[in-house]
Amino acid sequence: MATFTEHYDLIKPGTDDYYDVADFNENMDAIDTQLYQAEQDMAGVSEKIGNPGDEGEDTLFGLLNPGNQPEEKADFYRYSKTEIKKQIQNWKPNLSGSTTFYGKITTFRAEKNGTVYVKWTSSDTANGEFYIYHKAPLSILEAPDQSELGSSIPKGLQQEDFCYYHINYVYSSNKGKPTTFEWVFPVIAGIDYTFMWYASSASSLYLNEFSLGYTDTKEA
Repeated sequence: MATFTEHYDLIKPGTDDYYDVADFNENMDAIDTQLYQAEQDMAGVSEKIGNPGDEGEDTLFGLLNPGNQPEEKADFYRYSKTEIKKQIQNWKPNLSGSTTFYGKITTFRAEKNGTVYVKWTSSDTANGEFYIYHKAPLSILEAPDQSELGSSIPKGLQQEDFCYYHINYVYSSNKGKPTTFEWVFPVIAGIDYTFMWYASSASSLYLNEFSLGYTDTKEA
């Protein structure tokens, strides 16, 4: 005795039924109808999504265009257009038996007034802090990227007004799992900005990625 499939009622002849070409054709017609409908539905979805660069409001890409967004959302849309100027990867400082570490990540001279974007991914086991100095001694400015500067704050950086930004990016241990943080900062043309890394209660340190560049984004 024939039965039917759950979703499209396709005919399933029983083991005792004779072959009937009409049943076969009915099944093919049902399958053809469903496939064609699915194809039309997908075409409609694709049309509504549109293409990158659309400026009208009749597609999803068009609605996301900065010209059709409030200022704060337009900035977020432009986030992917960051112009990377500095990138450091896979830095593993030597703690040398200490649990405290100071290191220079890099010094960045702003070419223009604007906003820079910073991405930080680390898998260290420590309490971490991130400093940006807009003033620094010549010895620090000229130190190469990824300089290990010991277990105490380098001489000349103790002055509070030298520090432009200070962020605690990790509290306690992240147990060695990569953690990513992202920030944006305003910069002034002609100023050298020195990025420093401080860690305490550290049992291991590993900077997976540090990326820095200009961006139109005004808020992280």
